[in-house]
Amino acid sequence: MIKKTFFLILFTTITMVTYSQDNTRLQDAFFDAEYFLYNGDYADALPYYQGIYTAIPDNAMIAYRIGLCYLNIEGKKNMAIEYLEKAAARVTAKFREGLLKQTEAPYEALFYLGEAYRINYQFDKAIEAYNKYRETLLSYDVENIIFIDQQISACKNAPLIMEHPVEFTIENLGPVINDNKENFFPVVSGDGKTMVFMSSMKFYDAIMYSKWVKGEWTAPVNITPELKSDGDHYASCLSVNGDILLLSRDDNMNSDIYMSHYDGLKWSVAEKLRRSVNTRYWETHGYLTDDGMTMVFASDRPGGFGGLDLYITRRDEKGEWSTPVNMGPELNTALNEDRPFIINNGTILFFASQGHFNMGGYDLFRSELQSNGLWKKPENMGYPLNTPDDNIFFCPVDKGQGGYISLTRDDGYGKSDIYKIRFK
Repeated sequence: MIKKTFFLILFTTITMVTYSQDNTRLQDAFFDAEYFLYNGDYADALPYYQGIYTAIPDNAMIAYRIGLCYLNIEGKKNMAIEYLEKAAARVTAKFREGLLKQTEAPYEALFYLGEAYRINYQFDKAIEAYNKYRETLLSYDVENIIFIDQQISACKNAPLIMEHPVEFTIENLGPVINDNKENFFPVVSGDGKTMVFMSSMKFYDAIMYSKWVKGEWTAPVNITPELKSDGDHYASCLSVNGDILLLSRDDNMNSDIYMSHYDGLKWSVAEKLRRSVNTRYWETHGYLTDDGMTMVFASDRPGGFGGLDLYITRRDEKGEWSTPVNMGPELNTALNEDRPFIINNGTILFFASQGHFNMGGYDLFRSELQSNGLWKKPENMGYPLNTPDDNIFFCPVDKGQGGYISLTRDDGYGKSDIYKIRFK
């Protein structure tokens, strides 16, 4: 009897120690996963959450996190649905962030399930999930209600847009420009002889520079050190001659517009534009007209129509930028407008918007300046250039008859490649 009691106590002690050790390991893995998730490193966070989910597969909060990771990893967004469905089945209003013992998911799981369905062309299911999420919103949460209503409308718009696909040719720029990394945000000078784009390195996003020589692009040069960037500057615009580069700097707290000049040998240190353009609010992606005297950009400064709006400013004889003017309700909506490109002496505008007649998320739009000084109603640039996922960056060339864009395709060299397209 004494022996049995001894072994029972020993077994219980070992079990408790093992449980404690396992719990500690899970907690450590959870902290690591949450750290990566908070910093937007979804691919790094995913394996930690998967390991935890293997140990506690009934945890709806971990299923929610896994779905969120998949939803933000190119090529794997379809895998988000399974996990978000499990999470959406067990949601609570009493969700608390940062706790592994939290076994239920937040109401936001319903929203992201709607996003996953929409991105994967399951529009009816997306509408159902969005409506369930909308029921959880308080009446005074107007901003989120407007956004959800827009996403529901987008799910109804998408099949209509897909009925009339736009035709274009598409050409991968090849292995000199594209590699196994993410290559994105391509901007090309008006004369077509200079290109700057972003390339995702291991620890930062690099700014790459290439020239068009004898009918091909030269091997890209990393000009991040010349600009004195910490990897948080992003290409926005090249001037007609390719000697002025506009960038935006995003430090997660603020975003401002910067400028650099090329002297024939190297790029100058990027300098922030003055306060007439930059404010303590977000200013993103400035773009210059052909003569360099007008700039359009996006900002969420007060006085707009909602979210990021498009603004225009002009340079005087002294080189100073005028007080920016909102480009009006024809272009700006209650949601975000971003990444404007203005060509043909300031008469044709390309931009991305979460509003207007779109397919969900951001779509690419085109508008023309009319003789009365107002912009035409923006025209959706069509499927499959636009998809139910975010489509946010298109650098037009050839008077808008073509352009450069970053896409994730099966025929690519890496996670995302740069392509040139031409409309038929």
